[in-house]
Amino acid sequence: LGLNVYSAVALQYKKDGFISLASKVYAGLFTHFLCEYMLFEEIHLYTYDLFAEKVGFKLFWGCFVFYPFFYAIGANYLIEHAENADLTPVQAFLCAVIFYSGWLMTRGANMQKFYFKRNPESNSCFGGLIQQKTISNSKILCSGFWGTSRHINYMGEITQSIALALPGWLVSGSLIPWLYPAYYIALFIPRQIDDDAICLEKYGKPWEEYMELVPYRIVPYIW
Repeated sequence: LGLNVYSAVALQYKKDGFISLASKVYAGLFTHFLCEYMLFEEIHLYTYDLFAEKVGFKLFWGCFVFYPFFYAIGANYLIEHAENADLTPVQAFLCAVIFYSGWLMTRGANMQKFYFKRNPESNSCFGGLIQQKTISNSKILCSGFWGTSRHINYMGEITQSIALALPGWLVSGSLIPWLYPAYYIALFIPRQIDDDAICLEKYGKPWEEYMELVPYRIVPYIW
């Protein structure tokens, strides 16, 4: 994925003799996306991909074939339209704000859950900023990020993908870059339904209490 993004930036420089602000923002955000993912690699051992779907064809095919090419689908539109349009500094800043808002949601939620699993006796995390509260007689977190929606981490990833779709769309007007967030929406809505069903079967009454306490599935205060 990183090589595809950086190759697109290099091609733009070779073709036009400069790197547009849109491409710099796009490559910069993806660089953070990749480096941060590798830095917190251990945390992903506690996510749905591994504990529910396991390691198999889907994960290998996705990581080696689908993700590297599909996630960077907006890069082509940055190259084609570099001479005609670019992001304004304000637009570039807003793309970064949207991206890091999503990063805060998804990484914060996963870090909170990871810390709880590793330190179940602790009553707080993030230096005391969040109190670790659970549904009675269960290990279901219901405070902090997990008190805003039952799958706030999904909301964060969708938000990040929107930020990465914006540069290509803003400079070209094409809707193709929006396939990236559309893919996440199509992936996470069925996954949320499956995950809730799995948790309801696993936890029973405590999960029903959690759904009543936190009625929002993915989007806080909306859905």
